[in-house]
Amino acid sequence: MENREQLERLAYEYQLLQAQAQLLAQNLELLTLGRNEFQAVKETLEGLKNVEEENPEILVPIGAGSFLKGKIEDKNNAIVSVGSGYAIEKSIDDAITYLDERIREYDEAIKKTQEALQQLEGKLQNLAQKAQKLQQEQAMGFKVPKK
Repeated sequence: MENREQLERLAYEYQLLQAQAQLLAQNLELLTLGRNEFQAVKETLEGLKNVEEENPEILVPIGAGSFLKGKIEDKNNAIVSVGSGYAIEKSIDDAITYLDERIREYDEAIKKTQEALQQLEGKLQNLAQKAQKLQQEQAMGFKVPKK
């Protein structure tokens, strides 16, 4: 009976770690999406710096794959979100610097999350090996009753 209780405890612990790993994987996905969004904005602003036209024409997305034509009135400044619903106007270069900092923060968070996920996966593998060993011991101790 002791082996069975140990197996049940290992199974419970395995399920808890699996749930944690799933949450970390979801968090990693969200961090990657956020990082990619900042990267796309940065690349757009860098591209705008290379446009020679004073008021270039752009397409403004309005949803459902639809756009309106527009003109950029000030291609030297951008309004950048700084969080909590606030945005500030910055020069294009300052905006790019700010976005670089945010991308670095995302990269650090992604790295830490990946490391935590790898540690959890190692623990999960260790638990699976322990459970397999207990099952083998239990199977070896099983005796068929004689008639």
